[in-house]
Amino acid sequence: MLSTHFGLMVAYALIVALFFAGLWRRERKAQIRLFLQVFLGLVGGGLVLAYLMYPFPAHPPAPFP
Repeated sequence: MLSTHFGLMVAYALIVALFFAGLWRRERKAQIRLFLQVFLGLVGGGLVLAYLMYPFPAHPPAPFP
């Protein structure tokens, strides 16, 4: 799972969300809420951005011979 772009994105979002939830909130309920907001924001935002970029080519078109 960690060998794919999506797996790495989810792992990064998990680590960042855990870090910030533990750093910024003291109550367990507030930590869970912030964790979900950050995690879903990072993963969802990445998926939305990927969806918006999908129609564009990855490389410039080949030149005419």
